[in-house]
Amino acid sequence: MSFKLAEKPAILQKLPATPVLVSFVALIFALIPISLAPALTKLSEHEIGPNAIAFHRSWIAAVVFAILSAKEAARDRQAASEVMIPEAIAGQSVDSIKKQPMTKEEVGLLLVTGTAATASLLLWTWSLSETGVANVALLSNLNPIFVGLAGYFLFGQKFDRRFVIGLVLAIAGAVAFELSEAQFSADQLQGDALAFISAIFIATYLILIEKLQGRFSTSTIMMWRCGTTTIFLLPLLPFIEDRLLPQTQNGWMLIIFQALFCQVLGQGLLAYSLSKLSSGVVAITLLLEPVIASIFAWFIFGEQITLADWICFVVVLGGVYLAQSSKAAVKITPTEIP
Repeated sequence: MSFKLAEKPAILQKLPATPVLVSFVALIFALIPISLAPALTKLSEHEIGPNAIAFHRSWIAAVVFAILSAKEAARDRQAASEVMIPEAIAGQSVDSIKKQPMTKEEVGLLLVTGTAATASLLLWTWSLSETGVANVALLSNLNPIFVGLAGYFLFGQKFDRRFVIGLVLAIAGAVAFELSEAQFSADQLQGDALAFISAIFIATYLILIEKLQGRFSTSTIMMWRCGTTTIFLLPLLPFIEDRLLPQTQNGWMLIIFQALFCQVLGQGLLAYSLSKLSSGVVAITLLLEPVIASIFAWFIFGEQITLADWICFVVVLGGVYLAQSSKAAVKITPTEIP
């Protein structure tokens, strides 16, 4: 006796990947909260240290993503219970097909992803105390180079001429934007090195998110990412920060807003965009972040933006456009974790 299903059950088939256009829109919208984060952090530093801000943002975001992940799991269980699958199909029940326990490799990658994000954050914050802000912005934004090198040498990714030109233009514009204020000296060498290493960890984080999107939802990935950061920072905070808690209600409200707006919305949309876009084009698009952050600082703190800055912004924007419109912008096939 044979069975013929009218429609293949969702839990037995790969759902179509997020449409490319939606991923592009998510990435562009992610730039707003991500770019506003430095200005909000600067406002919060009147009451609390930068690492403590990152800790509170992380644990609040981890709770939110855990709730979202739990809701997704509940929806999946309900959908699976409503699907009638004959036992003749591979001799498996709905529960046995639905339950896909994490492998050791997957757990390891989730933990490494969170570790890479935490390391980039700690190195970035540490570098700010050892060198100038412009130096940190300049060197930490070199991460697209490492994403491209890793994609080419480790994963055999091919880049067309349009993508390479876009990469060069975007990096050149970002470097020129910060170079006018950057100052290199021997006493700042350690801070410059820390900022440079943070770029490597940022690239690692983006690549791993791209790989994990083939197996887990965005909320699950970000739950592990924010949870790992929380666990790492908790024992370190008493040694690296003097001010651990906001002193006023407004201080707490600002921290909560950063967690929801910058971490949940901004970083969540960034991770979501990697479900369809390559980590290379996402890294290049993020080069717009310091420029947009400067525009926010212009509005909020009255910082000056020169004509040269606007020219650099146009160059970066042109590079991002070329990269996003290249064949290398979109993942050819969803990346699965073995």
